[in-house]
Amino acid sequence: MKPEEKVVSMDDYRNNKENDVPSMSELNAKTSQDISRMALLLALLAVLLAGVLFFKANQNLNVLSKDVSGISSKIGTIDAKMAELENLPAKSKRMVMGTMIMEMAQKASYLSTQVDNPEQAAKLLQAMELMQQAKPE
Repeated sequence: MKPEEKVVSMDDYRNNKENDVPSMSELNAKTSQDISRMALLLALLAVLLAGVLFFKANQNLNVLSKDVSGISSKIGTIDAKMAELENLPAKSKRMVMGTMIMEMAQKASYLSTQVDNPEQAAKLLQAMELMQQAKPE
């Protein structure tokens, strides 16, 4: 092989490459096409994301409304229990009074068996009956 055969002329190489380079207007057109495709893709993604966020928020609102309705029913139960607690001192007072009246009635009954006078025994029994009637509910 001769060394001259391996040499390639640079002019032929440069001319081929310069002819392959597109013009500036072609580059601008292609760039704007690419940008418009990307903008369209981003817009579609934004719409999709907005839809997903909307449905997720709507689902969360439905769950929240169910929770609020559950809480309102629980508050009603708590209010009823608080009303019972407010009446608790009156209930305990009635229970103590009832116990004391029953104790006095039992003492009157016992005394009626211990007295010698039948009139006193009858009056004690009558007092016992009156005390049992006076017992609070």
